[in-house]
Amino acid sequence: MDNQFPLPGPVTPGETASFKTPEEAAPPPPSYQPPETSKAPVVKPSPFKIILPLIAAIIVVGLIVFAATKLLGYKTGSKPSSSGQAITLTYYGLWEPSSVMKPVIDEFEKQNPGIKISYQFQSPQDYQDRVKNDLESQNSPDIVRLHSTWLPLFTKYLFPAPANSVSVTEISTNFYPIVAKTLVSGTQVFGVPMTMEGLALFINNAMFQQKSLLPPKIWPDVLSAAKALREVDPLTGKLIRAGISLGNTSNVEHWSDIVSLMLLQSGVKLSDLSNPDVSTTLTYYTDFVTKHRVWDDTLPPSTVAFANEKVAMIIAPTWRAAEIKAINPALSWQTVPVPQLPDADAVNWTSFWFEAVSKNSKHPVESWKFVSFLASAKAQQILFDAATTVREYPQPPANKAVATQAQSNPVIAPYITSMDTAHTFYTAGNTRDSKTALNSRLIKYLEDAINAIAQNQDSANALETLKNGFTQVLSQYGLITASAATTSP
Repeated sequence: MDNQFPLPGPVTPGETASFKTPEEAAPPPPSYQPPETSKAPVVKPSPFKIILPLIAAIIVVGLIVFAATKLLGYKTGSKPSSSGQAITLTYYGLWEPSSVMKPVIDEFEKQNPGIKISYQFQSPQDYQDRVKNDLESQNSPDIVRLHSTWLPLFTKYLFPAPANSVSVTEISTNFYPIVAKTLVSGTQVFGVPMTMEGLALFINNAMFQQKSLLPPKIWPDVLSAAKALREVDPLTGKLIRAGISLGNTSNVEHWSDIVSLMLLQSGVKLSDLSNPDVSTTLTYYTDFVTKHRVWDDTLPPSTVAFANEKVAMIIAPTWRAAEIKAINPALSWQTVPVPQLPDADAVNWTSFWFEAVSKNSKHPVESWKFVSFLASAKAQQILFDAATTVREYPQPPANKAVATQAQSNPVIAPYITSMDTAHTFYTAGNTRDSKTALNSRLIKYLEDAINAIAQNQDSANALETLKNGFTQVLSQYGLITASAATTSP
């Protein structure tokens, strides 16, 4: 039997390292006393004696209504500015175009006429550095979208949820476990996700039917199917059709997420890579290229290869589905849950973005009122419906009530069912981190180790460098202490 990465003991939950925090009725009109019934001559009263009391009554009523309105606006956080105009909140958005966000914003402004949202769609290019600089400035945006793995870098710039806003209980009840583990520190909530993202196995239906294969559920079956589905030129030995895009870092898109998932499934704690199963798992991954030859670096990037029927299976997030359909609308494919280890508890992967409030916001209470609305099932249903009209395969809603309804979409259903057992770490890819930031540095250490193993270099030295590199970077961000990582046996 081909090697497989080891069966784990109980998987250590909460792989995301904890971060350090910065952390009435109007009054009655004046009574009127009628003149005494005497024989005195009838005198027509002066109109001023009637009009002046009425004017006074109107003024009193107006003052009471004005005071009540101001008090109500103060309590709800929806009061207009001192100039009498609505408050405008600046919202830095990412990935979602204005056309998708508009229905959500319109509904919020309808419920809160004293608040307007200025949605500013951002380019992902250098976004991490740009948003950091803007949050430090006095002209900071009020609400920003950040990646979950950026929190150690951004905590000191954020305003946690105030009382009567989003609570820890609300996060724990309405969202998946990984959200609370990532965005909550003690009693402080640092943000709310609108959508979740993960990994699923894409399979080519025609190829599987041709070989009478069922979608694989465990890793040994993935390898068997990949071998059965690959095609090799008998004259040149060149791989014509690959079985699955796994095994290297050059043209396997999302490789860092996939390898992180495999390590977690093996029982490896990603904050401490002294576990000997790190070597076994990385070797298992590279064997797809070096030993089993079901993928190689001559093929196009994995998404393009799948769309053009150059590979039978890939592992990818939801947003690749629209790209595949755009390249080859006639392709017959489906998504199924990512493979697991046999006879082990399910372990899945997530990488998600969240909305947060700037510490330098001039209106933090109102900003959190908006973020609290974004956390609601109503707002996330509106977003999901709007995104569906634009790209057919929207990301799964983060609010579990809406996610349950969204499971009727067969392409995203496997992602939704995976979220209850999802983990994440600072090796999440495609977050557009700067080259010197946390994710980029960790991923580079992981890439070097995989390449060394694939090229039959000194794997022991490569793994030691990997372990020490992770320890150094994580300790620099205060995510672990340098002494926390144990020494390899």
